[in-house]
Amino acid sequence: MKQRRAQETGSSPDAAITPARGVPTGAPGPLMRIVKDQRILFLLVGGLNTAFSTGLFIGLALYFTDAPSSLLLTVSWATSLLAVFFVYRRLVFRVVGHLLRDFSRFVVVNLSSLVINIVLLFLVSDVLGFPRIPSQIAITFVSVAVSYFGHKYFSFRRSGREQGRTTEGARRHG
Repeated sequence: MKQRRAQETGSSPDAAITPARGVPTGAPGPLMRIVKDQRILFLLVGGLNTAFSTGLFIGLALYFTDAPSSLLLTVSWATSLLAVFFVYRRLVFRVVGHLLRDFSRFVVVNLSSLVINIVLLFLVSDVLGFPRIPSQIAITFVSVAVSYFGHKYFSFRRSGREQGRTTEGARRHG
C-alpha cells in the first residue's frame, strides 16, 4: 500500500506518511499530477480565485456605477466563494459526498478567516498604528494558513469509514 501511494504521489515508499485521521486522501487529481504539494495547489487555486473575485468586482463596478461598493463586494465575494468551493472540493482536497455539509463548513471557515482578518487589521493598524497596506499583506498570510488548515481538517474532513469511500470515489471520478 505504501509503495502504491508513493508511486501515486511521486515519493519514495519510505517517505510515505500515514494520513491524519479524517483527512481526505483521494487519488491525485489532474492538477495534483502537475503540482505535487497540496499546500502549493491550495495557494495557486486561491490566488486564481482572488484574481477572479477582484476582476469580477471591477467588472461589476464598471457596469453598475451607481451600486454601493459593499453590494458589489458581497456579490463578487459570494460568487467566487461558490466557484472556489467546487474547485477545492474536486481538485485540491479530492472529496465526494456531503455537499451541503462541506459547503456550510466551507462558508464557516471563510467567514472565520474574514473575521480574523478584520480583527487583526483593526488591532495592528488602528490600535497599534502600523500602516494598513503592509499590515494587510502580513495578515493575509495568517488568513491563508487559517483557511488551509480549516478546509483540510474541518470543511472537507471525513470519518475513517467515509475515508475509504472517498478514496475509492475519487479514483472512480478522477
